[in-house]
Amino acid sequence: MIPKIITIDGPSGVGKGTIAIMVADHFGFNYLDSGSLYRSLALALSEENIDIRKDLIDFKKILAKINIDYHYHKNGEITIFVNNKEYTNKIRTENVAKMASEVAKNSSARKMLEVIQRNHIKSPGLVADGRDMGTKVFTEANIKFFLTASVEKRAERRLNQLKDQGISANLPDLVQELLLRDKADTERAISPLVPAKDAVIVDTTNLNVSQVFTKITKEVDKKIKNL
Repeated sequence: MIPKIITIDGPSGVGKGTIAIMVADHFGFNYLDSGSLYRSLALALSEENIDIRKDLIDFKKILAKINIDYHYHKNGEITIFVNNKEYTNKIRTENVAKMASEVAKNSSARKMLEVIQRNHIKSPGLVADGRDMGTKVFTEANIKFFLTASVEKRAERRLNQLKDQGISANLPDLVQELLLRDKADTERAISPLVPAKDAVIVDTTNLNVSQVFTKITKEVDKKIKNL
């Protein structure tokens, strides 16, 4: 059986990771958190004191020495090892996220990670979330989604997430950080953040997680029945 592919793209704080995990588990599919791969690569380069913005000489040789091992274990559990060192929890910081944004601008890094991402296509299917899953990495996907939400709502969600982690933050700063990230994502020359032409757009501003999940699974059910 040919594996089915579902892509869920969108900006930071839109809730795509939470929804993608729920959809993957609902259909019994594999789940790919593409952002975790960028974070892992960014942290690995940082630990080697390599500044991706400056140290571009022999960069492909450096990438060839980095092995990223990603596994999804259901119920949202992901493990990531880089060169046999566990990175699962180390990559979930704001600083690593900022470094990952720089990595995303590098064409050699993107090509390396694209190979890893495509290796996660397996039966019965894959749900991949990110920023260019439907436009670049999995253009053949059976159904593509692009989630949106107002920057204020996204900042509010991020604030609540940080509070749950015991991290202090304030809403105005988070709004500005998201606006800067949106600008970087949408204006970068390589794989900018844009909806795929055939994507289903879902505005999550006034929807809760359950409502978004129901909306997406209904669309998937309709699409898969017609395949």
